Amino acid sequence: MKKIKISSLWNSTVDLNNSVIINLIRILSNRDIEFTPVNQSDILFFGPYEGQSIINYVKRRILNFLKKNNNIEDFFPNIDFYTFNRKLKPIKIYLSWENYIMPNFKHDFSITSFLGINNKNHLRFPLWKNLIDWTHVGVNRKLDTYAKRFDSYYKIDELMKPQGETFMKKPRKACLISSHLNEPRKSFYLKFKEKSIIDGFGPIFDSKIKDHCSNPIKKKKILMDYAFNLCPENSLFPGYYTEKVPEAFLGKCLPITWADNNIYNDFNEKSFINLLEHTKDNFVEIMELIKSNNFLKKFTTEPLLLKKPNLNNEINFVKKILDSI
Repeated sequence: MKKIKISSLWNSTVDLNNSVIINLIRILSNRDIEFTPVNQSDILFFGPYEGQSIINYVKRRILNFLKKNNNIEDFFPNIDFYTFNRKLKPIKIYLSWENYIMPNFKHDFSITSFLGINNKNHLRFPLWKNLIDWTHVGVNRKLDTYAKRFDSYYKIDELMKPQGETFMKKPRKACLISSHLNEPRKSFYLKFKEKSIIDGFGPIFDSKIKDHCSNPIKKKKILMDYAFNLCPENSLFPGYYTEKVPEAFLGKCLPITWADNNIYNDFNEKSFINLLEHTKDNFVEIMELIKSNNFLKKFTTEPLLLKKPNLNNEINFVKKILDSI
């Protein structure tokens, strides 16, 4: 049976190969998958990182100039640089778990974490859901970059159990595991630092660590020694919720995050602290509250997930992709 040829631009091929989406393509098509150069692919996944290259930035400026001055609407859109010599173009799928705007050139499907996208060819699939262990529905895969860093994929049953009192028995300190201290993360960190109740881990705190994946200590092991995990998202956007809160919860820490209020669409609002709710007094009250046993005890009986997640939407979406090949 003919293989499905897949290629990736501006996304990690390793992580793509270990994603739920690729595994569903393999399962639902009952065909082998081969990763190929772009100009040979049936399906082209592309991500948001092209703009980080100076060469690509200059290229895009030139393209915009040519399009404007030749009055040709679709004169070599970005991605067609890689497929212009083909008669049959691949299915183009934008895939990003980060908070980057959707591309404005033509593509067939999109997969992001964003809520509120009114497009029948868009799938909302946040990063944390991709990191669930889906072996019970036939998705068997190796650990991707995020799962390796944490030390495992997430067990649904553990996310649906109450937090328990483990975090209350640990030292009342927070840990922050990060590669940067961009605002407002820096201000959050300094607020805890004022009280001498936080330790920092990761590349921003240790120059010997090249990136998260090169840290010899797994994230789950670090979390074992702390009551709190300061785990703010990089920015506020409806639907943009990554691995941070679930991993803090699974590490038996009380998650202290920063995200827009739509996060309660995904996670039980009683199971973690959202610093967004405490900005009005510059976090003075919450810094006192986390000292209180009565306040902390409320979190011990709460699960992170109130509804058991499934892959129904993802399966229907992948079927739509396969019908388009």
